[in-house]
Amino acid sequence: MNITASRTVRASPEAVFAFLSDLENHWKLTGRWVEAVALRDADGSVRIHGPLGLRRTARTTVVDAAPSHVMHGTAELSGGTVARIAWELSEDVGGTAVRLSADVERAALPDRVLLALGGRRWVARRFEATLERLDEQFA
Repeated sequence: MNITASRTVRASPEAVFAFLSDLENHWKLTGRWVEAVALRDADGSVRIHGPLGLRRTARTTVVDAAPSHVMHGTAELSGGTVARIAWELSEDVGGTAVRLSADVERAALPDRVLLALGGRRWVARRFEATLERLDEQFA
């Protein structure tokens, strides 16, 4: 299952990549739904707050990055759900076309149920809001 959002950000791919390369900056983008629990170089832990008081902890890791083009990582949720996360950047007339995606590789039963009952759309809206906040960083 793939969840994506896209937006053109008013900055060069180099500027966007530099911003995203500092993992501390990611917390400027997530809003009230995600909080950093621990950060260490290319990995950390985050707590995800969902609707109806649902909360999950995910261990995140940056797997690889190609400057100004892509950053890949993983998110492993408590309970066994695993997703590959990608930030893909490409030059665009208005700045940088940014695509944020999560490919759910393995979902525990409770997460499969939540995704089927609207969780997929909820995550997509969170991604859209994240990209909007990324654009605001360069306004």
